[in-house]
Amino acid sequence: MAIHETLDIEKFDGLGDYASWKDTALTVLKAKRCHGAVLEDKRVQNGRGEYVWLTTANEEEDSTAKLYLAQLLTSDINRYARGRTANELWEKLDSVYSLVNTSTSLDVVADMIKLRMKPGDTNGLLYSRSFRMLRERLRNNDITVDSLMTLMFLSGLNDKYVHVIMKHSATSAKALDFEEIAMEVDYAAQTILSRLRSEERASSSSDHHASAA
Repeated sequence: MAIHETLDIEKFDGLGDYASWKDTALTVLKAKRCHGAVLEDKRVQNGRGEYVWLTTANEEEDSTAKLYLAQLLTSDINRYARGRTANELWEKLDSVYSLVNTSTSLDVVADMIKLRMKPGDTNGLLYSRSFRMLRERLRNNDITVDSLMTLMFLSGLNDKYVHVIMKHSATSAKALDFEEIAMEVDYAAQTILSRLRSEERASSSSDHHASAA
């Protein structure tokens, strides 16, 4: 199915306001009567476990939605469309560019902290572009300064505190409470220290008995 019209809309390149682009894209798809394809997967599994379209109309709607989305995304971002339905593409974009939970936000903050200019980046353009992309991804989720500081605190914890990280990983990054998390870390630190001291005493006692024998 060919689409001959050209959409006069700025393409999303991964650096701009994703939430705003998503609203615009959905408005376009609604106007073209194919928005249902991105909001719902209209396939079912047959007896062989294969996913097939409920109707031919559903398949055509999916193809139309993907063709319009191709005009709304740069070629670099459009790579996510390969092998995916319009609904799968929509959800993939959400998972990459919409920071819906602390776990995803932590990944972005960790990448931001580790980011450095590479030797070949003589004018700093690659570094600037990469940092700006990470910054925009945080801004798109309205991350406050307090939330950012708490995310940085969490990202610096080691594997001994993974249970603290996991506890908060599914919650909204904007809902993080630094004092609550800090208290959990303090409690965990005391527990770890107590266990280490017990192991040291047990080891010392074992060595004492061995030498006495």
